[in-house]
Amino acid sequence: MKKETEIDLAAVEAVGSKYDNACKRLFQNREIIAPVLKEVVPEYRNSTVEEIIRYIDADSIQDIPVDDIPVSVSQLQTELGSVSDKLIRYDTHFRSINPRLSRENLCIHLHIDLEVQNNYRPTNPPYPVIKRGIYYAAREISYQMGTLTEQTNYGDIQKVYSIWICNERIPAKLQNTVTMYSISKSDIIGTAQEPEEDYDLMNVIMIRRGTETNVPIFDYLSGVFRCDKDKIAKYVDIENNEKVLKGVEEMSGLGATIMYEAMQQGMQKGMQKGMQQGMQQGMQKGIQQGMQKGIQQGIQQGMQQGMQQGMQQGENLLARLVGYLKRDGRLNELDQIADEKARKQLYKEYNLID
Repeated sequence: MKKETEIDLAAVEAVGSKYDNACKRLFQNREIIAPVLKEVVPEYRNSTVEEIIRYIDADSIQDIPVDDIPVSVSQLQTELGSVSDKLIRYDTHFRSINPRLSRENLCIHLHIDLEVQNNYRPTNPPYPVIKRGIYYAAREISYQMGTLTEQTNYGDIQKVYSIWICNERIPAKLQNTVTMYSISKSDIIGTAQEPEEDYDLMNVIMIRRGTETNVPIFDYLSGVFRCDKDKIAKYVDIENNEKVLKGVEEMSGLGATIMYEAMQQGMQKGMQKGMQQGMQQGMQKGIQQGMQKGIQQGIQQGMQQGMQQGMQQGENLLARLVGYLKRDGRLNELDQIADEKARKQLYKEYNLID
């Protein structure tokens, strides 16, 4: 039974991995991305979903690794030849036009990383997902620059969003919340007037799902993860998009398989647990019943043994008394032995009892 459970767990994990990959592929479609941007990115608040779809650079959508970023600083006395950072891979990484800053002859992009994070409370090792989001956003800024030299133009840096859709293990007080963490200006002495676009360059958005709600972003995402085409269609037109429809169907099929496998696994675990509990309860009941029977038997045996010992002692005492009476020529007093009071008196007389 244990081996079968291990096989089932491996099957669920394999199917779950396929489901995660199918989900990732679905979020690489502009039509699926656009309603999310519409609801949480301030630059798109006044845009329609159809406009946002056109803003997204389809050719830039990919799940790329962010490699080590070489750095060369030739003018410093202490040269830093390279910085070796951890290799990370974005779920969905793309560029999209920034409608606030772009002009007819100038196109300014937003660089966006969209992550689907199932576990909001990672345990191996434990860390806050917010910090991971900030790290991803920082890497996205450095990724724009490539190799740093003394001719590097930092004015080319464009705004970055790291958007995290969190699904599971979210504390109740944080469920159904959307929070943006960004760089803002805070004057300490005096007032400095600097263009906001020069420092508002890095934003992390945490979307924390929870119970069913009609709030658009959560309602839309519940439709995506449940593969509910009708609900998705409330927010974006996917009727004639074969790629998106195929992706939704693939997720739906894999999700049903995961549910079935999990049910089978749960039934097996339930049977095992039931058998173990049954055996434990049976043993405990047997021990209790055995103890009760043992106590009863002990009492009965004790009473019997006590009665037997008492009778034996009484017979021995009576025999000794008769012997003393015969020795002392007092056989005429033998008829008094039948009287309990007279018998006790004779016992005391011969010091047979206290």
